[in-house]
Amino acid sequence: MEPVSLEDIKHHLVLDPEDTSEDAYLSSLLVAARRSCELRIRRAIASEDDTPGLDEGEQDMVRHAIRLIVGHWYANREAVSPDGRGAASETPIAVSWLLDPLRSFSDC
Repeated sequence: MEPVSLEDIKHHLVLDPEDTSEDAYLSSLLVAARRSCELRIRRAIASEDDTPGLDEGEQDMVRHAIRLIVGHWYANREAVSPDGRGAASETPIAVSWLLDPLRSFSDC
């Protein structure tokens, strides 16, 4: 079970909770976003509210970062636009603001 539920991400993205047509895609984004957060902060993120070394507020920061990443990837499914005029789009800086203070610099 991921720290952010499929129901929660649908609410965040303002999607119909009854529409299951993109559930597999959204679930894959949730897994990838959690893993990206783990790599960024150099810590494993637990599926529940018990990530070692993170208090409740910090766990909320991680969950919000996951929501932002999934939202960004959901809205920007390609690195560039099909007509070739679009530029690559970076993940919002808010993710860095949420995750950088939680980075572990001890040996993993």
